[in-house]
Amino acid sequence: MRFAATGLALGAALFLLGTAGTAEAAPSGTNGHAATAQANSNLRDAPGTNSRIRGTTTGVTEAGIACYTRGQRVTAGGCTTDVWCFGTVIDYDIGHIYSNVWMWGGT
Repeated sequence: MRFAATGLALGAALFLLGTAGTAEAAPSGTNGHAATAQANSNLRDAPGTNSRIRGTTTGVTEAGIACYTRGQRVTAGGCTTDVWCFGTVIDYDIGHIYSNVWMWGGT
């Protein structure tokens, strides 16, 4: 539950900090931000639902966010945002690492 709350807090923070049309990098001197991706989250090539799906998480899992941008607005699970995060997702359930993927900020 703590990880889910952290992911929602990160999504909300990214929503408030995002700037339309630009990708914001993680702060200088850091390796990004730790977050979680919810189960059944589609991991994509670009920040929109029309982009190719590279994988789908099987459970709540770790994500390392390198940067974020505003993209397509999505509503799912009672959350609406246009923030998309870029980074790496580790799906421990299937033992797979997805690198350089976009995930919707509401995940």
